[in-house]
Amino acid sequence: MLALSQIIVGVCDLEAATARFRAMGFDVLDGGVHPGIGTANRLIPLGSQYVELLGVVSADLARESEYGRSLLRATAGGDRLVRWSLRTDSIEEVAARLQLTVERRRRVRPDGVELTWRAAGLPISLDDATMPFFMQWDHDEQYPGALKATHDNGACAVTSLSLTPRDSQQFLRWTQGAKVPLRLLSGEPGLWSFGLETSRGELTIRG
Repeated sequence: MLALSQIIVGVCDLEAATARFRAMGFDVLDGGVHPGIGTANRLIPLGSQYVELLGVVSADLARESEYGRSLLRATAGGDRLVRWSLRTDSIEEVAARLQLTVERRRRVRPDGVELTWRAAGLPISLDDATMPFFMQWDHDEQYPGALKATHDNGACAVTSLSLTPRDSQQFLRWTQGAKVPLRLLSGEPGLWSFGLETSRGELTIRG
């Protein structure tokens, strides 16, 4: 399996971003903090996918890691799309194919439960938002997309992800066989927008 997992919106203010997405009809859940990194997130579950609102909650901690520093840089001019990921059930094979290192990641929910997963390719995606990174959750029931949520706007799936790759050949290698509703555009490289299926038709969120 290799399929679209999440789209990450980097935000300057988590509370303000949460209010904005709730006003659009989304049920936004508190995802918790990334210990020692200075970031936290809010989640919009969509079943097999999810949207993540990612913000810095401690600038001092964030400056100590490239993960935090990249988010500070990306959101210096306002909220924007910063990354996206592919979910897999064979991350070691994916990493071997692409010569990537698998690293362990974690997050602590507001109820104190620690969530754990493995990731590969994250350093490259921190530098190039058009490139996905790969995730495999240690416990399927903890997958954020599967959390219970009721969206007033009827949102249920990602219908499109529009981007212009920086390196087309590398991009095709990384996304080979992936189930993603991609819209590849020409022009300046960038992660531009994504669409969501709602009860009122497709809703486009721009980066």
